[in-house]
Amino acid sequence: MSCDLTDPAIQEAYQEIVSGAPTNWFILGYHDTRDKISLYSKGTGGLEELKTNLSEEVLYAFLRVEDKYALLTYVSEQVSGLRRARALVHGKAVSALCKQPHVQINSSTVAELSDENIRTRMGLNEGAGGSPPTPEASNSPAAPSSPAVDPAPTTPPPAPAAEPRPVTPTSPTYDDNAAQNANNMNSAVSGMVSPARSASPLSTPRTERQMEIEAAERKVREETERQKTAEIAKRQRETQEREAREREMQAQKQATEQERRQKEESDKVAREAMKKQLMEMERLRGAGLSGYITIQGSGSPYWKRRFYVMRGQNIAFFRDENDRQPLSEMKLGGRVVNIEDASLDCLIPHSFRVDLYMGESHLFFSDNAKDKELAIAGFMKCNESA
Repeated sequence: MSCDLTDPAIQEAYQEIVSGAPTNWFILGYHDTRDKISLYSKGTGGLEELKTNLSEEVLYAFLRVEDKYALLTYVSEQVSGLRRARALVHGKAVSALCKQPHVQINSSTVAELSDENIRTRMGLNEGAGGSPPTPEASNSPAAPSSPAVDPAPTTPPPAPAAEPRPVTPTSPTYDDNAAQNANNMNSAVSGMVSPARSASPLSTPRTERQMEIEAAERKVREETERQKTAEIAKRQRETQEREAREREMQAQKQATEQERRQKEESDKVAREAMKKQLMEMERLRGAGLSGYITIQGSGSPYWKRRFYVMRGQNIAFFRDENDRQPLSEMKLGGRVVNIEDASLDCLIPHSFRVDLYMGESHLFFSDNAKDKELAIAGFMKCNESA
């Protein structure tokens, strides 16, 4: 998980420390953010001043002691486990920014950051309190010299010539001794080198830190995978719920549409029956359909209540039932193109629209559903009457 180290004040403080300026420490923190790290403070008072600026959160500090540098990762005991894991991962990025300090120290309390501990980890206490150096051989008292010996004569007397004798091969004892000495020397060298390697003061802390970092990275990956899995499950659940709602709405729409068609078919049959009754009544009695209705003529914004009388192909509109002279008439024979409900168009109950073939449309509404159906049946009768 990456972090943001773009705060220019960090590089400025780092350059002051490594260049030998009076500044010898700085502290980095998150300022209540998740991944953005910025400079908290810096100073010239060394470790003691640095410790007074620590707070109960995740902090990173860079410190110069003499000619060596230490990177401190301070994670308070009050910090949650996930932020601890994230701190170990982000610590690698801070370490890369600070160009690999001499030592990296993790701590959770101020007491762990004592001057003695820091200097010991940085290797600045080596040689203190040790045994004095061993005097060199040149400073030892001189050993007594041996008495002088007369040199042997340079030319030995001639020896009598000896006859050559056969040489008897002997076992190469000097080779065995040399091999044995070599083996002993190798064992001694191995014994001297191996403890030095195993006792390296840097190998164990670096290995433990690497294990901590790997564990932190693994924990962050697991948390990320868990969040990703939860997000995928949430999206799938939301998708399923949305599809279920869409299916339900589609089913309701289909049911409403089917109900509307059934009602239209039922109304059509009823209107046809009414139309036939009206035609038969008018033929036998000579009286047409009449009643009150409210009309909005084609192109007019006003509604007007009128008393209507339907005879043959004509509809006459009166001011009221006592008038003898109609205010207007409408001849319908074969001119009606469509008659349909208009309750949704004009938001008035028991309303309907009559469309004529010349593009005229007239709106009507009755006082109740029964009067509306009778009026529609009357319009149908007038349209078909000879």
